Amino acid sequence: MRERLWRVDYLDGDIFGATALDGRDNQAHRFHRGLERLDEGALPLPAPEAVGDQRQQDLLLDAQRFSLLHGTAPILGLQRSRAIPTDYQIVPLLMALGSEQVRLLIADDVGTGKTIEAGLVASELMARGRARRVLIVVPANLREQWRDALDHFFHIDATIVSGNLLPALERKLLPGKSVWSAHDVVIASIDYLKTRTQQVLAYPWDLVVIDEAHLCAMPHTLHRDQQPDMERWQFAQAAAAAARHLLLLTATPHNGYTDSYASLFRMLDATLVHDTPDGPVIDRDRARAHHVVQRQRRDIEAWYEQRGVTSPFPKRRADEQIIELAKYPDMRLLLEGLHRYAEDLYGAGTAPVDRWIAAHLQKRALSSPYALRKSVENRVKTLRKQAAVTTTKQVAVAREATSDQLFTENDEGDAANLDRAASTLQTAHELARLEEIAAAAKKVTPPKDPKLQELFRLLPERMAAHPDTARVLVFTKFKDTLDYLADRLEHAASGRNKKTPALHGAAVFAIHGQMSLAQRSETFAAFERAPKAVLVATDCISEGLNLQRACAELVHYELPWNPNRLEQRNGRIDRFQQKEPFVGIRTLVYDDPLDAALLYLIDTKAQQMRADYGFVPPFLANSDILLHLSDPGSAYRASLQEKRRHGQMAIPGLFAEEADADLTELDSELARLAEANISGTDRLDKMRVESFYGQSDIDLATIETALSRSRDEIGSAQRIAAFTRACIRELQGDVAEHTDGTFTIHPIPGEIADTVTARERYTFDPVAGIDDAEVDMIDLAHPLMRRLIDLTLDKAQLPECTGRITGRISPNIDAAHLVLHVLFRYVARGNPPVLLEEIVPLAYRLSDGSPVPDPWPLLTGPGGAGQQYRDDLIEDARDVLRDPDLRPRLDRLAAARARTVAEHHAGLSAEWANGLDDVEATSADLIAVTLVYPEVAP
Repeated sequence: MRERLWRVDYLDGDIFGATALDGRDNQAHRFHRGLERLDEGALPLPAPEAVGDQRQQDLLLDAQRFSLLHGTAPILGLQRSRAIPTDYQIVPLLMALGSEQVRLLIADDVGTGKTIEAGLVASELMARGRARRVLIVVPANLREQWRDALDHFFHIDATIVSGNLLPALERKLLPGKSVWSAHDVVIASIDYLKTRTQQVLAYPWDLVVIDEAHLCAMPHTLHRDQQPDMERWQFAQAAAAAARHLLLLTATPHNGYTDSYASLFRMLDATLVHDTPDGPVIDRDRARAHHVVQRQRRDIEAWYEQRGVTSPFPKRRADEQIIELAKYPDMRLLLEGLHRYAEDLYGAGTAPVDRWIAAHLQKRALSSPYALRKSVENRVKTLRKQAAVTTTKQVAVAREATSDQLFTENDEGDAANLDRAASTLQTAHELARLEEIAAAAKKVTPPKDPKLQELFRLLPERMAAHPDTARVLVFTKFKDTLDYLADRLEHAASGRNKKTPALHGAAVFAIHGQMSLAQRSETFAAFERAPKAVLVATDCISEGLNLQRACAELVHYELPWNPNRLEQRNGRIDRFQQKEPFVGIRTLVYDDPLDAALLYLIDTKAQQMRADYGFVPPFLANSDILLHLSDPGSAYRASLQEKRRHGQMAIPGLFAEEADADLTELDSELARLAEANISGTDRLDKMRVESFYGQSDIDLATIETALSRSRDEIGSAQRIAAFTRACIRELQGDVAEHTDGTFTIHPIPGEIADTVTARERYTFDPVAGIDDAEVDMIDLAHPLMRRLIDLTLDKAQLPECTGRITGRISPNIDAAHLVLHVLFRYVARGNPPVLLEEIVPLAYRLSDGSPVPDPWPLLTGPGGAGQQYRDDLIEDARDVLRDPDLRPRLDRLAAARARTVAEHHAGLSAEWANGLDDVEATSADLIAVTLVYPEVAP
């Protein structure tokens, strides 16, 4: 129908539903029988005279194999996938195929490839006809990454819907049509969707995928007044209820509150959670068996180690670069002046805002002198405005207004608020202190800036550690520090700084929260292309974005005071598919008491969590300074205590004898850390008890077999490469091979001119296609491959197509043999029914028709001497094609093969087969005939 082959899905009177089988799309369509010209979807028998050579027949058979959209492989979704999943990534797919309704929480560690795991499940559901319409809900900064991943790895065409794109999308629609119904696979941000719940869910969705699902959990009882979080949860809850299949993805599903955590399980299946007077209780046995995949990276690495297989993750080489302030007297004097100012603020002690301001300015100083100068300038402006306020009441109102809105969960927002916050110090005294600090800060020029000079020393060393990817990612909390670093690095790279010759010629890039997503993507691409480069970034990219292709070295320019943030940053490069064998992570730390104390706090509390609960990843390495801090008899610790007593060190809560309450007032992030690690042991207990880490009880031996069989049936990269090159040459084109394993096509035959360009570099290697963004990988779903397959198959529709009949001489037989290459089609009675296809070679003795169990020795191996006369070959082919038992024989074999396919699937377990073990033969098409003759002695 319409010059395409279709599968009929259903018949309703004169209306029927059908899906095209040529791979151009997999969407079902409705037709009217009275308006369509329908022909039987059978390949005509070849003409006996259509004799060709073996090369032509091999091309024809490969084209037929590659065009099988619905193979008999256990994992159908891999048929059109570029993903190279490892065994552990098949586990969510295994659990999905064992369920009639897929409702999964995928909570594997950071960097394990949850997007690939979700893509495998979605691709498989679509290949089996169990899902067509898919809604993917993500944070706004991950929309493009998801679209690119679905397109690149799974050839799933997804449409991003957002406020700025909506007008252009709507202009392409018919009147009255909605963008939510016009596109089958849609990606949108949670914050865009949460205000359009009814509009979006007015149309059915087969599968809903929610990435970073912890953002959509029900807010804890104490935090229900947080409207954005409530709206996210309400949308997620409604979308989960409306969709048949649901995937929740997050590396951090548990926030320490059982009610929030349980809300994710209510989305999966409301009956998984039971309400009790003590709070919600999760049915752990059912959840673990059917709904949760949660593994630590160390679980996965141990699984590979037990099998003697190399881990797919890089080794982590982390260290802290301790910077000695004794070598930089100007910076040491600046910090001492700042400590005195902070002690004044702590001494005032009449409002938490004083402590917040003190901690904030010390954080800025530990980041960069430039960031501190900017904050001091802002505070001076604030104080001068405050001096104009004449009444005490007005001052109190100003203080109350600022202290109520100090924290926005955003570093830059927090900085701006705290710079403007009104303290309780006398204005004249505070101005004097700030002027003293500003004067000291001006003396810390770039050559006297300890961290900047350490970064200049460190970068060439880290670039040299990875000659093939001489690129380094530098994280900082503050945009002011980012601007400062970008400026000084550009100066060093330009060659004007004679003291940094190793950095000359390096490209410098910067990414921060004020950039649009398009600007960030463009900067990422440029960074990835640069042979030697530094990317300075704020924490706007610390979550979700995958940078393992771009670099393998990371520098924390300052401590973020939060171990979770540290690990989120590290996970950008230390993750699955990092092509370098190891990643380097460096954290710059002053031997200043504040910086050292923060390092001590973060590391010791993280060590406590690891020891007690076993699920905090290692992110720091150098313990030398920590040993000095933790040793009660240490002279260094004694000196810190002495400085604390004399007002030279402003960090309460460092030592056990000091009140934890002081610590919680120090900083918003530090307070959250303290709550989780010091006073909140009950929350940690809940996280330990209620999590599902370590699902090592799943036996993957069967899945390894299924995965191997699937890859074999789909077609190796070598077979795809041989087919592509042969077809291009058949069309009078040429393939120019390059030393790096890529190739270009020139001249380009007219038949494929709209699918390739002469300047584009191509590869058949899936790993190279992932590692190099400028190389286009040709796989089964590439437009060039589809065109070559179509051109080859179009010829096969003609009875006179040469290559459908061929002959060869074999030295290993004593009588003539016949090999029939047959395309069998079956229907597996799943829900919905699934079409299965395979091409099978069947061998017989030509004289008596007795079957030969293994046809491959007849088709492979060196040919024998001599040749068969063409007329004899045609005569034998005529006898074969006119045999009245040919069609009944093929039908009998199709029925037998259907039983074999069903047995293969049933052997994987009934849950895995999920309907694929009930198979019925529907058709058998003879594709090609090979006549094999014995070698005749001279």
